[in-house]
Amino acid sequence: MPPAGAFATMAIPHMSAQGVRQTVNAGISQDQAIWNLRSGLNVAALNCLRAEHAALVENYRTFLKRHTRQLAATNNALTKEFRNKHGRSYRDQQDAYMTRVYNYFALPPVLPEFCEVAHQLSFEAAQAKPGELNVFAQQALPRMEAVYEKFFSAYEQYRVDLAAWDARYGGGGSRTMDATYGASTNMVAGSN
Repeated sequence: MPPAGAFATMAIPHMSAQGVRQTVNAGISQDQAIWNLRSGLNVAALNCLRAEHAALVENYRTFLKRHTRQLAATNNALTKEFRNKHGRSYRDQQDAYMTRVYNYFALPPVLPEFCEVAHQLSFEAAQAKPGELNVFAQQALPRMEAVYEKFFSAYEQYRVDLAAWDARYGGGGSRTMDATYGASTNMVAGSN
């Protein structure tokens, strides 16, 4: 059983003063948006393995073939962007950032809904016009991001509700999470 309060410790990206959640997709360049979209589709192709998502892998493969030149140019531009910003440590910085991007898109509680959105986007990505990934990324990446925003907002509300519960009923005992309904329960030794 997890320790008391364990479910309230997940780090949620904060909101900027402008109301933008500071995720791996906030404040990025156009090239980074294209690459993050590609990364999200890659995560989906590797992790969305249910039968209803079977087209994802083929759509992703088509996307990569159709946009080989622009993706290569984008990758080169990003390498230059990281080199200019971080100097000799650019490769470590770029690798660390990309690890955060992949981990972000693979967040387990979000994956089912992410798979649905990525599946829809995979058809559009496979048909996007060559040379126009910047246009596609501008509308597609926010659709991916919306899944995470919905989760983060719900999780923040859960923490508010949990604090109110603890304030009203006390925070003693062991806290467990009802995985089916996402409800917090407080189990005190000796009570039914």
